[in-house]
Amino acid sequence: MRDGKPLNARTFLLALLVYFVFCSLPVPAVKKADRKTLAFAADMAQAGSWHEATFRWTHVLPRDESNAHLYNNLAVAAEALGKWDEAESRYRQALELESDNFHIQENHRRFSIFRERLRRHSGDEDEPDDRTTPPFSGNAKRKGKTFRVTVSLPTPPRLKVAGTESILVISFLDDETRFLDINREMVRYLRSAFRNRTEHKILDVVPPPAVPEQTIEDLLANAEFWKHLHREYGADLIVSGVLGFDREDVSGYQPVDVVSSTTGQKIRRTQFVEQEKFSYHVEIFFIDGPTGKPLYRDRLQRSAIIRGSQNDPITTFFDLSDTISAEILAIVKTRMRPDTRTVFKY
Repeated sequence: MRDGKPLNARTFLLALLVYFVFCSLPVPAVKKADRKTLAFAADMAQAGSWHEATFRWTHVLPRDESNAHLYNNLAVAAEALGKWDEAESRYRQALELESDNFHIQENHRRFSIFRERLRRHSGDEDEPDDRTTPPFSGNAKRKGKTFRVTVSLPTPPRLKVAGTESILVISFLDDETRFLDINREMVRYLRSAFRNRTEHKILDVVPPPAVPEQTIEDLLANAEFWKHLHREYGADLIVSGVLGFDREDVSGYQPVDVVSSTTGQKIRRTQFVEQEKFSYHVEIFFIDGPTGKPLYRDRLQRSAIIRGSQNDPITTFFDLSDTISAEILAIVKTRMRPDTRTVFKY
């Protein structure tokens, strides 16, 4: 109606034609291109190509600055690339736009836990207190289509070391065995592990210095002995401990599945099985050479049951040593720990 008068049929048809033509216009090319860009970025993130994913998300961001999912994705990428300040900033931008999104909250919470651990290890008490773990809001919702990715985050060594100190591995207090010189093998194993997998200077003192015949507590308190090793060999860190390796016959009757030669079916029977149990324990400690003070102490143990009665103890000893090597190296070496994050797809 125009000026109180109804539109005539010709005018109405013209208006209807304009409406349908407008609705049939294609989506602007830039939006189609952005959708392809974002899909490609998601593929790159799943493949672990974080530089490429970051480039694509950043390319789209100026045309979609109110999209919390983009900021979240950029935060996850910054984490994966070790850019902690940028990750914090991006998470905060995402939460300002969608504070009730469960996925963004969870990502930020896990990142904050990791960041706090780094802060405590560095001993930086001057950092702001707003890095504490943020709580979940009561109305958090799982919004958006997502997928999970794994990011590798550095776990600081348990000892605050520069990473270039000299290490002297000396003899261990050990339980004597008839079948293996476990002290010699342990010293050789640890020196090799430290040399090949850390940046420390490993002191090859042959034979390895012996430890006094003392109780563990007296040995740890013997500061003059440790300082003597520092003066004699220039050792910044001294590694020793208490070592045990035992072999036990655990053969016996057990239910075993066998295939019948007559019917070809599996039959459970009880038969005598020869096997041995190897038990391994080590209490390891790290001593500060210049002061003679204990820096770190831990106890690790492993065991394995192996079929047969003539198993090679050296092979078993090194197999069990391999299972604890990562824990020992983590005392003086940063290791990468996998953690999961949520990324939005489009």
